[in-house]
Amino acid sequence: MTTPAASAFDRRWLLWGSLVVALVIGGTVLGKYRLVEPVPFAAACERHEGPLVACLVRGALVVLFVKNIAGMAATLFGFWSTVTRQRPLAFAAVAMGGISMVLYRFDAAVVGVMLGLLVLARAAAGPEQDGSADHAEARQA
Repeated sequence: MTTPAASAFDRRWLLWGSLVVALVIGGTVLGKYRLVEPVPFAAACERHEGPLVACLVRGALVVLFVKNIAGMAATLFGFWSTVTRQRPLAFAAVAMGGISMVLYRFDAAVVGVMLGLLVLARAAAGPEQDGSADHAEARQA
């Protein structure tokens, strides 16, 4: 049996992963409202008068929206994290799904986010909640 201090230490990955996902989604929101949506900035980028790096970031966000790359990546990461049960892939699915949802592409993003969250919920529940045979043998020993 684990102590509460050990349990909190074991789930530190959840805090750090959630922080990274929040930063990625926050950066996307910032880019959307400061670079993509303002018409004067878009016009400056079209005329090649805007700041180069900001216009490149704007172009990347537009491509992510138009081609639905972030939503498809979220679905791919979500599926692969479900198959392999790897937490980094699950966080990537949630982050890419968040990017896609911020950019108004919900269709494929929701599937990836849900699959990623299922993997993270199972990992956060720990082995005591897991019904797999490996953990059942460990509990009997």
